[in-house]
Amino acid sequence: MQTSDRIIEAATRLIKKKGYRGVSTKAIATEAKVNESTIFRQFGSKQGILEAIIKRHSDIPQFEKLLKEDATDHPEVDLLNVSQQYRLFFHKHADIILIGIRDTGMLPELDRVLADPPVKLHSLLAEYFERLQKKKIIAKQDARLTAMSFLSMCYGFQMSELIHRQYQSQLVTEEEFYKHSVSLFVKGILFQS
Repeated sequence: MQTSDRIIEAATRLIKKKGYRGVSTKAIATEAKVNESTIFRQFGSKQGILEAIIKRHSDIPQFEKLLKEDATDHPEVDLLNVSQQYRLFFHKHADIILIGIRDTGMLPELDRVLADPPVKLHSLLAEYFERLQKKKIIAKQDARLTAMSFLSMCYGFQMSELIHRQYQSQLVTEEEFYKHSVSLFVKGILFQS
């Protein structure tokens, strides 16, 4: 395993346990079995390590592929695919998401780094909705707000699932929720001739 990978994995383990502020570069170096100077040479700072963690766990390339290369321009198909990728992201990276929630508002630079992937996903969705509007597939509307509405629906369900998994799963499955919600969402944005 490369030194940078060991550092990223050690930092991820420690941050999951103690939060971003509770972990020093010295502790990360000890956990990764490297000199602290190696961390600064490779990442520049603790924030640089966090940025590498976020980049490693970002699914933005997959979302970009879904909304550009693989898009069918059938909103129900495409948005179900996006919601599936969103669910996978939440399941795969629950610990990283919880780190972000635990430390939100404590350090502005941390908030900025953690906000970058959702901002990029919002932008990709807004571009997708603008393209569908130009093709007269969906009604003319503010694409930014449409993207935020869709993301808020997905985020709300996934956060509730993350926090209340045993309770929520008795009420509705993820598949049921997304199939129903995406269908309702698409009916609301379709072009009415």
